[in-house]
Amino acid sequence: MKKIKFAQTVIALLVIGVSAYAQQGAAAPASKGKVAFINTGAFQEQIGEFRAKIEALNKQFEPRIRDLDQLATQIKTREDTLKTQGPALTPAKVAELTEQVESMKREYQRKGEDLQADGGKARDLALQPVSEKLERFAKDYTARKGITVLIDLANAFNSGLIVWYDTRLDVTDDFVKEYNKANGGPAAPAPVNPKP
Repeated sequence: MKKIKFAQTVIALLVIGVSAYAQQGAAAPASKGKVAFINTGAFQEQIGEFRAKIEALNKQFEPRIRDLDQLATQIKTREDTLKTQGPALTPAKVAELTEQVESMKREYQRKGEDLQADGGKARDLALQPVSEKLERFAKDYTARKGITVLIDLANAFNSGLIVWYDTRLDVTDDFVKEYNKANGGPAAPAPVNPKP
């Protein structure tokens, strides 16, 4: 019985190779650009707009999550009763509790699937505008900073593409600071840049 939380959802927003020259339609010489790394996994906590949208989604779906948790507790209570008191109960009572548990498990699964589907749609709808703004900002940011390739650490580590990188090339904190400043979002919490 897993709990659904939108803040746990890591949304990979950027895996882009951008150059200032490419935006102007000309090919950039390989020696002129630089490679940088960004941890998009930090966006949900550090990008003000992103964090606000996720908090709003969590608040919107909190009653349904709470109901699902209560149903899980009721199922566990009945299962515990069957385990601990089963031999002392009448066969009719055991059958009744067993049927209740099975019925509640079906209800839990259905409600969980509905919550996951509704939550996914709401998340996609709420985060799409922010994701698009982040992508546009990343293109502008990389052009201003002379970055030819921007690698998403969250995806690169998860897929095994990167084993090690020089942390001095990580632009996450600077990117977040500039994005929040440019978009009037609430200030990000103190930067924390652990290895994804």
